[in-house]
Amino acid sequence: MPQRPSNRELKVLGNLGADGVLGPEDFKDIGDRVFGLMLRKGWIQPADAPGKYRITETGIDIHDEQAWFGRSKR
Repeated sequence: MPQRPSNRELKVLGNLGADGVLGPEDFKDIGDRVFGLMLRKGWIQPADAPGKYRITETGIDIHDEQAWFGRSKR
């Protein structure tokens, strides 16, 4: 079972969605460290543009699971 995502990680997963490509500079309070941890966990993957990331199927599943149980969307 994957680790429970932090609020910052949920913010990234929610904004990336299925087709989004974003990086640390697109968020005011989220830095490279959070993206590095998410990359290591396999929730995001590098996109074609440098410094940009795309969500993986695992990341989509984690976001949907947390949204279902009311953690991120109320």
